[in-house]
Amino acid sequence: MKRLAALIVLALFAPAAFPQQDAIGRRLTAEIEQFRRTNPVPGFAVAIVDRRGVVYSKGFGVADVAKDVPFTPQTIHWVASVSKTFVALSIVKLADQHKLDLDEPIDSILPYRIVNLHFPDRPITVRHLVTHTSSIVDSFEPYSVGEADVVLDDPHDATRAPAYMQPNVVWHRMSGKISLDENIRKFTQPGGKWYAADTFLDTPPGTRFQYSNLGASIAARIVEIKSGMSFEDFTARFIFEPLGMKSTAWKTDRLDPKRVSKIYVPNAERDPTGVAEYPQYYMTNFPVSGLKTSVDDLARYLVEMIRGSSGSGRLLKKESYRKLFEVQLTPRNFPGFDAESLRDGTNSAVFWTISRNGSINHLGGNIGVSAFVRFDPRTNTGALAFGNLHGHQRARDDRFGETIHELTAKYEREFSAATK
Repeated sequence: MKRLAALIVLALFAPAAFPQQDAIGRRLTAEIEQFRRTNPVPGFAVAIVDRRGVVYSKGFGVADVAKDVPFTPQTIHWVASVSKTFVALSIVKLADQHKLDLDEPIDSILPYRIVNLHFPDRPITVRHLVTHTSSIVDSFEPYSVGEADVVLDDPHDATRAPAYMQPNVVWHRMSGKISLDENIRKFTQPGGKWYAADTFLDTPPGTRFQYSNLGASIAARIVEIKSGMSFEDFTARFIFEPLGMKSTAWKTDRLDPKRVSKIYVPNAERDPTGVAEYPQYYMTNFPVSGLKTSVDDLARYLVEMIRGSSGSGRLLKKESYRKLFEVQLTPRNFPGFDAESLRDGTNSAVFWTISRNGSINHLGGNIGVSAFVRFDPRTNTGALAFGNLHGHQRARDDRFGETIHELTAKYEREFSAATK
C-alpha cells in the first residue's frame, strides 16, 4: 500500500505529457537564458504548475560560485517572506481544527499583554495580525542598543563579506540565537530592550494596513500556544509531511548541507563587477522569512494552494481554504492611497496578496534571496521562482523578480492553453 501511495504522489507531481509543452518549455528556457546573460544573479530555479502538477521546472546558473555547483530544482534555498504564507496556512489550520477564532483577541491567547499604547482599550485580534492591520509595525532597530535580531547561523562562520557589508556582519555578531517568544517579548513588553512607543501606529487596531514582520511573528507564536507544538513541528506535521516536502525546514541543520545554496551580494556597493558570498544568517523571528526549501518542494505546496482555491485541497476543509484566500480589507484600510489605483489594485487575504486581476501571490526578498509564488484561481495555474541574490538598486540587478515574474506569467498562459 505504501508503494502504491508513493506512485500516486509521483504521478500527481510528474510533468503532464502534452505534445506542445516541450516546445513551449524550450522557448521559455531560451528566454530565461538570454535574461541570465545580462543579470548578475548567480543561480535560481523556476517552476510553472497547474492543478494536475508541475508543467515546467528548471534550474539556471550556480548554487556555489567557487565550486561551480549547478542550481537545480532540487537546490535548497531561502524563500524570505514567502514564509509568511506558511504562517497563514497554519493559522487557518487551527481554525479548521476549531482551536482558534480569527476574531479572538490576542490577549486572550498570549501569556502577556500586547496593546497599542495609543489605544489601550482597543483589542488586537488574530485577524488584525494576519492582514497587517494590527497597528504593530517594524520601527525599532535592535542595533541601536547594541543587539541583533538577525544573527550568524554559525557563530564561527569565517565567510568574508565585502567591505561595505562588514557592518552588517559585525551587527550579526552582537547577539546569539533566542527563541521566537523572547524575540516578541523584547519588542512588545514594557521594559524589553527593543520596546519602543513607535512600534505602535497612532491609529486603532484593524483600521490601517501596514506590513508587519512583528505581527506575523506573533501569529506564529499563537500557532505554538494554541497547538501545543513548536512552529517547526506544527508545519512539519500538517504541511511538509502530508505534501511530501522532504527538503524543507526552518533551520539549516535539518537539511542536507550539500544541497543548500550559498547566498550572495554584489561585490561592491557602487559599480560591482560580480558577486561575493555572504555568511548564512539566522532570523530569531524565523517564521516570517526563514523557510528553506527547493523549487520541487515549493511546487508541491503551490499545487495544493491551487487545488485548495478550487475546493479540492487536502490540507484544509473547503470552507477553510475559502477563508484563507478571501479578500479581507477595504479601501478604508489603506489611508493616503487612491482607492482606484491602490498599489495596483491589490488587497490582502490571510497574509497572501490579491492582485487587481484576482491572482494571488506573495513576494520575498532578503540578503541573498529573491523569491515569489503566484497562482490564478481562474485558470488553476501558477508559477514560482527563487534565486540567491537580492535586488540591489545601485547594482542594477533588481530585475530578477520582475522579469521572471513576467516571463512565467506569459508562458503560464501558453502552457494552460496547450492542455485544453
